[in-house]
Amino acid sequence: MVKRLLNTYLSDFLSLFYPNLCIGCDRVLPKGGKYLCPKCLYNLPKTRTHELEVPQFKEKFEGLVQLRDILVYIHFHKNGLTQKVLHELKYGNMPDVGEMMGKRYAYDLLHAGLGNAFDLIVPVPLHPKRLKQRGYNQSEYFGKGLSIVLGIPMNTSDLIKVKHIDSQTKKSKLNRIKSVEGVFDVVDNNALRNKRILLVDDLLTTGSTLVACLEVLGNCEPKSMSIATIGGAK
Repeated sequence: MVKRLLNTYLSDFLSLFYPNLCIGCDRVLPKGGKYLCPKCLYNLPKTRTHELEVPQFKEKFEGLVQLRDILVYIHFHKNGLTQKVLHELKYGNMPDVGEMMGKRYAYDLLHAGLGNAFDLIVPVPLHPKRLKQRGYNQSEYFGKGLSIVLGIPMNTSDLIKVKHIDSQTKKSKLNRIKSVEGVFDVVDNNALRNKRILLVDDLLTTGSTLVACLEVLGNCEPKSMSIATIGGAK
C-alpha cells in the first residue's frame, strides 16, 4: 500500500516536469489518459465503411482481387489528425497506439454485427531488415487490438515478406504495383486454407501492398478475404 502511494506521488511529481501530451494536439492529457485527449478521440474522422452497402475505397481493388469487406477506420488527410497518429505509431516508437486504435475500431465492428465475421487476423508483415530497424510491426499491433476485442486469433508467422523494398511514398500507383511483385509469400498454405481472413495494415493509399498480400493469400484457397486498416486516403 505504501509503495503504491509512493509510486503515485512520484508519477504525479514527474508529470509536472514531463507531462503526457496528446499526440494529436499537444495538449496535456488528463490524468490516466494515453496518447489522445478526449477532444481528439471525438474528432477522429471515422469513415464508417462497415455501415455502407457500397464501401468506400472499393475502386482501389476492383479487377485486381476479390474482397468481401473493406474496412477503414478513419480518413487520412495530409497534415491531419490521422497522419499525426500514424506517424507516432510508425516512427515515434509508440506501438501501443496501434493496439489502442485496433481496440476502438473493434468495438465499432462489434456494434455493427461483425464480431463473428472472421476466423483469422493476418497483419501485413515487415521484412526482417525493417523489423530490426523499427523494433516492431505497427500493423501487428493494430491486429492485436482487433484480436483482443473480437476474440479472433492472429497469425503472424505464415504471411512473410521475402524481399526488402525502399519506401513507396513518392512512387506512382503503377510503380508501386510493379515494385511489390514477388515481395510476399506464404509459409504454410494449410494454416490459411478455408479461413475467413482479415488482412490488416496501418494505412490504405493505392492498395498495392494489400493487393500483393491478397494475391498470395488467395493461392491458399481461403473461404473469404477482407481488409482492415487504421487510415485510408482517397
